[in-house]
Amino acid sequence: MIKQDFISKYIQELNKTLARIIEIGDADEGFLIIFNQMLQSYYKIDDNQLSILLEENQERDQFLLADELKKKNILTFMKAIRIYLNRNDNDRAKASYEVLKRIENINSGIFQFPTEEDQIIAEQRKIVEEKMNAI
Repeated sequence: MIKQDFISKYIQELNKTLARIIEIGDADEGFLIIFNQMLQSYYKIDDNQLSILLEENQERDQFLLADELKKKNILTFMKAIRIYLNRNDNDRAKASYEVLKRIENINSGIFQFPTEEDQIIAEQRKIVEEKMNAI
């Protein structure tokens, strides 16, 4: 029970961090700094090791694939992809894209009505797909 409470608290903190990351405007450098801090704090990796998030790992997956974090994780990784592509860092963009697909492919089984966040995800998804198809 204590472990579950701890994990719940950690998920709440990650949710706040992801919200902060998403809200950073077009400041690519600021985003990458906070993105890397998030990767280090919650996943114990840096952006050179993004492909590790493709491997099943119960400890990491409870944050990466949590239902309550899914949309924010999707938006965060889409933003990372766009920034990496703008910097011509195709390897990190591809790794982030694969992580994005893994997150999206997890079916929570919970029905949710479409939200404004879903509309933003759909718009951003179009942009990311176009850019990924161009490389």
